[in-house]
Amino acid sequence: MRCRVCGLRRYDHLKECPDCSTPYPAPHPAISVLQKAEEVLLAVFLGLMVSLVLVQIVMRNFFSTGIMGGAEIVRHLVLWVAFLGAGVAAREGKHIRIDIAGRLLSPRFKCGADVLTGIFSVAVCAILAYASVNFILVDYDAQMSIPFFNLPVWVLEIIIPIGYLVITARFGLRTVRSLVWFIQGGNL
Repeated sequence: MRCRVCGLRRYDHLKECPDCSTPYPAPHPAISVLQKAEEVLLAVFLGLMVSLVLVQIVMRNFFSTGIMGGAEIVRHLVLWVAFLGAGVAAREGKHIRIDIAGRLLSPRFKCGADVLTGIFSVAVCAILAYASVNFILVDYDAQMSIPFFNLPVWVLEIIIPIGYLVITARFGLRTVRSLVWFIQGGNL
């Protein structure tokens, strides 16, 4: 998204444009709640992951034991942290990208390049979402579970298609905004 006044790329974590100080409109309250929930889940899962690893280290070094299924839980928490983090990065426009176009092109053509890369990103994420649904179905059919917790593996892996769908939607919204801005000649 772009600033309505100067056309500078909008950064959702800021309250106003860093170039012209135009205030950004506040997001819908429901969106704010979802964004906060996403950030809280990310922090909780990261904390759980680190804590579980530390407990495993202490138990193995001092008590010659460990938590049964702990390594699998940590592995799945890494998935959750990665996809929640990727969703936040896509929301704030801080995902990894090559930014040479931004340095060489005018703002209007840079926006056109954003549209093209956005379409490509949406297509790739949509394909990965579809593939991840098939992956979850295979694990569902195999009825694998994590010992001790007796938790089906597919439940812990459900973040993969959800994460790709969230990222796809965010890239899609960003692409539509850039397309509208490009069509209107920079007057969003």
